[in-house]
Amino acid sequence: MKRILFLLLLLAAVLRAELTLAPVFTDHMVLQRDQPLPVWGRAVPGEPVTVEFAGETQTVRAGADGGWLARLGPQAANAAPRVLRISTAGAVRELTDVLVGEVWLCAGQSNMEWPLAKALRAETEIPAANYADIRFFNPGYAGKEAGGGAFPAGDVARLIPGDYYCGAWEACAPVSAGRMSAIGYHAARELHAALGVPVGIIQLAVGGSPTEAWVRRETLVADPALHVLTEGDWLTNPALEPWCRQRGRENLDQAIATGAVLPGVAAGGGPNHPFKPGFLWSAGIEPLQPLALRGVLWYQGESNSLSLARVQQHEILFPLLVRDWRHRWGRADLPFLYCQLSGIEANPYRSEFWPEFRDSQRRMLEVIPASGMVVTADVGDRATVHPRDKATVGIRLARLALARVYGRDFESSGPQPRSAVVRGSEIVLEFTHAAGGLGTSDGQPPRGFEAAGDGSRFEPVPARIDGAAIVLSCPPGLSPRQVRYGWQPFPEGNLVNRATLPASTFVLEVTTPAQP
Repeated sequence: MKRILFLLLLLAAVLRAELTLAPVFTDHMVLQRDQPLPVWGRAVPGEPVTVEFAGETQTVRAGADGGWLARLGPQAANAAPRVLRISTAGAVRELTDVLVGEVWLCAGQSNMEWPLAKALRAETEIPAANYADIRFFNPGYAGKEAGGGAFPAGDVARLIPGDYYCGAWEACAPVSAGRMSAIGYHAARELHAALGVPVGIIQLAVGGSPTEAWVRRETLVADPALHVLTEGDWLTNPALEPWCRQRGRENLDQAIATGAVLPGVAAGGGPNHPFKPGFLWSAGIEPLQPLALRGVLWYQGESNSLSLARVQQHEILFPLLVRDWRHRWGRADLPFLYCQLSGIEANPYRSEFWPEFRDSQRRMLEVIPASGMVVTADVGDRATVHPRDKATVGIRLARLALARVYGRDFESSGPQPRSAVVRGSEIVLEFTHAAGGLGTSDGQPPRGFEAAGDGSRFEPVPARIDGAAIVLSCPPGLSPRQVRYGWQPFPEGNLVNRATLPASTFVLEVTTPAQP
């Protein structure tokens, strides 16, 4: 009898262990309002799984591999804590304190990851961070504290997609806020104040990570211009950024030297690492699908801007990332709002190609639908790649979302160049997002403009504001062919619009009106 009882208890334990949820489903989470709500996980193959939330019940059957997916109907925003219940014949999981509101995914590299505790005014922001309706899914990840040192053996073992990230949803409070993405925190706070609904931020950014790490490996392999990024061992692939490969060796060489079995080697492409092409897609983005969310906030590019070839490659790589994410989510209009690179001096940082990168990001607005960009160069730091003013960036992202996604009627972009036309001895620059006229951030005359003729070097030119246009005075003898603005690693420009939003770095071809 005791043996039978033991076997029954063992069987119950096994059945209970078989019911699991995707890692993003935990207590305190926020579900996306006004969209169908997928809930998924694993159970005993063939077993019915029942999902209950807010008075709705859906029952599905686990597939032959144990996977199951239930889709609840759309829910209106609701700040009342409720229970999401998932059950099988032998197990029950109840997630408590679940809200319904707006969910945004934050991804990229260290400037998006940068915690509130290290940001400007943290000493006053954190004690006041009591927002029960703002929630963060901010998981830690393997190797997070290693920097340029060796990954501990335990972190090396976690370099597999299912184990790389580990964490749970938390409500925003002084005890938790310091760990949150500073940009994510300020964006969430602004959205919460404007919309009056709960806001959930999923933060997966990884310091130093290159764009190609966030793209599905199969997508890179299939692209004629980018398949080279996946060839051979990524640690020795010359098509990849040397700095990224160096950091990978710093993190993994010790484990390689000890003969440890490194995750990913058997599958090809070299050992797993957050900089390996495709890895962060597999570890962070794929496990989120098909989670309902409002859109993506992206801040990345430093690791793809260290050479002109990488800048040019990014012009193909980033639109591909956006298209593929949207395709995998089944949402061609998934909002994708991104930060333009900030400003820093070329010494001590290799930022000599940042003007080209920023201008490339500006031009991508024309080829990536349902996208938006915020300028950050005016809140950069000459000496560090991590400017501490994250509040301005987060608020600008939120305002961009409020205007582009939520339909609020206010300006959300800085002036964008439209044309440069010769008029006598002057060049007239016309701008969009300049309703009400242009201005400068410091009340001084506009600066940061340069012009060049055929084969000549760019040289500074005087500028004046004429309503919604900028008029440049050409030096004697110059037949202008191009004009540019803010073309320094740390831009010196001061042009803004009536909303005090700054203009982007840009370069434009100059046109000459046809003679009558």
